[in-house]
Amino acid sequence: MAIKEIKIDQELCIGCGSCEALASKAFELKDGKSFIKPDWQKENGENVKTAAQSCPVAAITIIEE
Repeated sequence: MAIKEIKIDQELCIGCGSCEALASKAFELKDGKSFIKPDWQKENGENVKTAAQSCPVAAITIIEE
């Protein structure tokens, strides 16, 4: 299934950078927190899913179509 939306719980995010390392076209670190890039759809969907699964605090939620 294709990814419809990505959400990051900013209260949970610890800014470890694993999401950006695994899917740099979708995520970026700013001020110690991860944010979703406006053009995140350019990233491979499997990379985004891997990044979400790798988040040590489960701050990333993926909504699929």
